[in-house]
Amino acid sequence: MNGNGFMPHGYCFLWRPSLLWLHISSDALTGLAYYCIPLVLVYFIRKRRDLPFPLVFWLFSAFIFFCGTTHLMSIWVLWHPDYYVEGLIKAATAAVSISTLLTLIVYVPMALELVSPAVLAEQNEKLAAMVEETETRGRVTLGAIMDNVSDGIITIDEHGGITSFNAACTRIFGYQPEEVIGKDMDLLVPGPDLAEDGDDPWHALTTGGASGREVLARRKDGTKFPLELALSSFTLDGARYLTGCLRDITPQKAAAAELELLMTRLTESNAELERFAYVASHDMQEPMRMMLSFSELLAQDYASVLGEEGREYLNIIGSSAVRMRNMVRDLLDYARLDGEGQRFAPVDLAREMGLVKDNLRQLIEETGAEITYDELPVVQGSAVQIMRLLQNLVVNGIKYQPPGQVPRLHLGVSGEGGTRIFCLSDNGIGIKAAFVEEIFEPFRRLHSWDSIPGSGLGLAVCRKIVESHGGRIWAESTPGQGTRFYFTLP
Repeated sequence: MNGNGFMPHGYCFLWRPSLLWLHISSDALTGLAYYCIPLVLVYFIRKRRDLPFPLVFWLFSAFIFFCGTTHLMSIWVLWHPDYYVEGLIKAATAAVSISTLLTLIVYVPMALELVSPAVLAEQNEKLAAMVEETETRGRVTLGAIMDNVSDGIITIDEHGGITSFNAACTRIFGYQPEEVIGKDMDLLVPGPDLAEDGDDPWHALTTGGASGREVLARRKDGTKFPLELALSSFTLDGARYLTGCLRDITPQKAAAAELELLMTRLTESNAELERFAYVASHDMQEPMRMMLSFSELLAQDYASVLGEEGREYLNIIGSSAVRMRNMVRDLLDYARLDGEGQRFAPVDLAREMGLVKDNLRQLIEETGAEITYDELPVVQGSAVQIMRLLQNLVVNGIKYQPPGQVPRLHLGVSGEGGTRIFCLSDNGIGIKAAFVEEIFEPFRRLHSWDSIPGSGLGLAVCRKIVESHGGRIWAESTPGQGTRFYFTLP
């Protein structure tokens, strides 16, 4: 008997050993089972994260755990009358039991709506049939696509055996699929043409070395032709395969050969034309000098004899000779551009602009021209040609001005590193939009010789210089508002 006056429960059994052991063994085994069941449920819940209604499983685990505890408490009170503790444990068991019941009431309707295994099996069968139908349709569609593409598509196993051969391959090689499937790829692309440096020819294929390369293929009739072969590998059921995209490039090779022949002829023709222009302009300089010299002598020695009309004719002859001499000189410079070796070196544009101003000192003083420029970079190129480019553009900007206007020119630059864009702007008479592309053509002039002297080759020389440096040149202009010449240099 304890302090509360209660007797152990064993007194109710009169302490008979047989009865005591019956209850002890029954409650112990039941409690042990009740403790093991929650462990199994917890293990099951943790392994199956996709279980619906996991709360029900957790509540069942707690309910069974408390039930097991009540059975163990029944053994304890046989000798210890702690009936309050036993009652509290039973109250906790009741609370968990009621919670489990309420949860079941909520979840049972939802559980009844779950699809049964039989329905799932039926749906799985339908899905399997749909997948098989889709795969069949996909195979048919893929086969139709492969048979209608313009390029040949072939599949090769890892031993070089052909496993598929589309209709385009039949058109290219002349074989039917049944004639090549199972055969070695050497039938279509002879091994020596595929090998590199005497290696195994299929080593190049299986290592991707032949991807996107040109090979020499062989048709059914034995003729050989150039073939573009691009390969990619894939793995199916543990086996490696190669898919090849084939294209007969015989027309392209013929067109390339014809183009190369035309380019060779064009290069030779241009070279011959440049030689002719150089020789012709060089040989014409002496007659021009003679014509100019003798016209000056006539003007000096026989001016009084010729009279006013004769002097005017002589003046026309002299000015025409000067014009012809300048044109021949510019033509000679133009023809020399392609013959000059491209020895590129660092070129300080600020220094070259200084040289340009020195060369044009007399013209600048006569016109009062104002020439400014930004802080200019150092570029790679030919110093002589770049100075000629700048000088031609500056002369152009000074010449094409309204009467009495002071020429104002500015050279700006934009971009850092790589290709820079330069802009030489002026305040001259401008150019109509319809002619901004034509001004770079040789001998293309928009004004008469009498109004503005020139040979019409200055801007053509500029374009050739810029293009020889890997750049481009263009102009933007508004009549009456000046012109901006843009050019790029590396």
